[in-house]
Amino acid sequence: MTAPLRLPPPVFALLVVLLAIMPTSKADASSRWSWPVVGEVIREFARPADAWSAGHRGIDIQAAPGAEVRAPASARVTFVGPVAGRGVIVLRTLEDGDVTLEPIEPAVLRGDIVNAGDIVGFVRGGHLGDNALHLGLRVAGEYVDPMPYLPLQPRIVIYDSWINSYALG
Repeated sequence: MTAPLRLPPPVFALLVVLLAIMPTSKADASSRWSWPVVGEVIREFARPADAWSAGHRGIDIQAAPGAEVRAPASARVTFVGPVAGRGVIVLRTLEDGDVTLEPIEPAVLRGDIVNAGDIVGFVRGGHLGDNALHLGLRVAGEYVDPMPYLPLQPRIVIYDSWINSYALG
């Protein structure tokens, strides 16, 4: 009978950490989207009953004023300017539709082409107590939940009991 393969404890610990932080996607594994800011979703999408009814046509991501805002997908900048007193950027993607980011201090101009992950601006205070970025998405003229387009945010989970029990044998 052969002994089971055992990795040295530091290698095993590194492997556990890497597997814990490896991002996975809600949509498909080849998601072209990325998060515009790092933070928790503090308000989710709420589809309105009718086009004119109240609802929440996007998600709000916790972010401090001044935080970098990155393009969630490759797109062309189709609008940069104030709407209801807040800075707004609209990005038109080839496949998905129109992405709205607000409140934002823009770092791009109308007509610019951006790649996913490029800095497009900085969070400007004024949304949910100055601590959030709103991300909206319209596909074929209808607001949709952007969450299925975004990969899961990586989370670090370390199971001390596994590492300790493994290291102790």
